[in-house]
Amino acid sequence: MASQLNIAFNKQAHQRYQYKPGDDRYDASNAVDGRKSNLSGLGGCNATGFYGSNCSIPCPDVNCQYCHIETGACLGCKPGYQGHRCELGCPTGFYGVDCGETCGNCRDIGLCDRNNGSCLTGCDAGYKGDLCRAYCSHGYFGQNCSEKCIDTCAGCNNINGLCEYGCIPGWKGDVCTEACQRGYFGKNCSKTCKKTCVKCNNVNGVCDTRCLPGWIGNLCNKVCPAGSYGDACNETCGNCRDGNTCDHANGTCLTGCDAGYEGNFCKTCEQ
Repeated sequence: MASQLNIAFNKQAHQRYQYKPGDDRYDASNAVDGRKSNLSGLGGCNATGFYGSNCSIPCPDVNCQYCHIETGACLGCKPGYQGHRCELGCPTGFYGVDCGETCGNCRDIGLCDRNNGSCLTGCDAGYKGDLCRAYCSHGYFGQNCSEKCIDTCAGCNNINGLCEYGCIPGWKGDVCTEACQRGYFGKNCSKTCKKTCVKCNNVNGVCDTRCLPGWIGNLCNKVCPAGSYGDACNETCGNCRDGNTCDHANGTCLTGCDAGYEGNFCKTCEQ
């Protein structure tokens, strides 16, 4: 069983099994170090910041949180202070116990509460929360996370709103305000519209304007049914030879006219 002197109590502290044998951080002297929340049952003071036989004397150093129960010598500072007598505040950019925590993304760089780390003047652009460590919620950016990313952006930068995660299908540009150029659609405007489409939808490629004459369908990939031609296949072929169909785009009879008719469309009777 290891026996060490605990300086908080000036008494022997005993330890049967050390957590890490040979490591001074885990020996018996650290078993009770004056930082417990209630030491009254062990001969220490219940409240921090006091010492003496009745635990009625405030620790001599005003920023001292734990002091020696007999001498009052400071053994640990309040959060936000450091130094032998806890006379020094944390340097800019740090806070907490032993000034061991780093301030978050405060609006004024490094200006956080030395005790709890809260940013005294708010967060820098792109961050939120008391400690200003959390990014803006998805879809928002800027000071106080009050700016909304453009709807065509797949995910914008939390600080400046640039669409660094790309645009939704059908859009391009740094802030995704430009529709795909004519003839292209989809993610990164990388897909090509059907050549039979006058102008396709920039998002999904559907020919929601119209097809070239002779073609129908959402993607303009179907020719006109036999006997019809033109815009939306609304025209009827003429009297083509042997009942053959006409050109689905312009209606000309490919093999000539049936007996008694003439002209490109074979709709005129011979004189």
